Amino acid sequence: MSMFTICTDFVAEGEFDETLEQMILSEKNFTSEIGVLSRRFFLCTSQSRVIWFLTEWESEIHYNNAVQSIMKTRHDNRIGYQIFCNEDKKLGVGEFSDDLSHIVIAHGLMNTQAKESSLKLQENWVAKQAGKLSWLRIYRNSYNPDELVVFLGLVDEDVSNQVRSVGDFLQEEYLFSGLRTPNGMSFLASYNLFICTPLLLAGI
Repeated sequence: MSMFTICTDFVAEGEFDETLEQMILSEKNFTSEIGVLSRRFFLCTSQSRVIWFLTEWESEIHYNNAVQSIMKTRHDNRIGYQIFCNEDKKLGVGEFSDDLSHIVIAHGLMNTQAKESSLKLQENWVAKQAGKLSWLRIYRNSYNPDELVVFLGLVDEDVSNQVRSVGDFLQEEYLFSGLRTPNGMSFLASYNLFICTPLLLAGI
């Protein structure tokens, strides 16, 4: 069964072009021969020094076998965050496409005591909104299932604005925050939102 790694990279000020060049060169190492199934990159538009990496591996064994040589090439001492995770396939919507230019990434930690209620709320909300979404993926930490990262993809910001209001909620609040009412308590213990655009690099 495949698994995913999700990472962030914080780019030093004034070094974006150099970092991008290093990333492009390093992508030749992320091949199907070492167990990489797919790679996606997202550059935050509001926090322009943050890059998200989403990598699908054939298995955690493939990741462990490859990671030392890849890290030496990628200088991953810059990585600010990394988790191993599994996709919540029940809540996936659509397929990723190069036509998607507006990506919303949410990183949250569920309130353990309210986990079951939070999951039910999330399932109901995704079911109601699925027809308005181009691409949605929810990943849960393999070693701490209360932690989740959500990727929502729409064609552009105009499309996002057209479907952004869901009753008294904003769409990202409705789908990600665990709020029961706009001004009420959340089922999530913590929650951060990132507005991004795909970063296209040569690779798989």
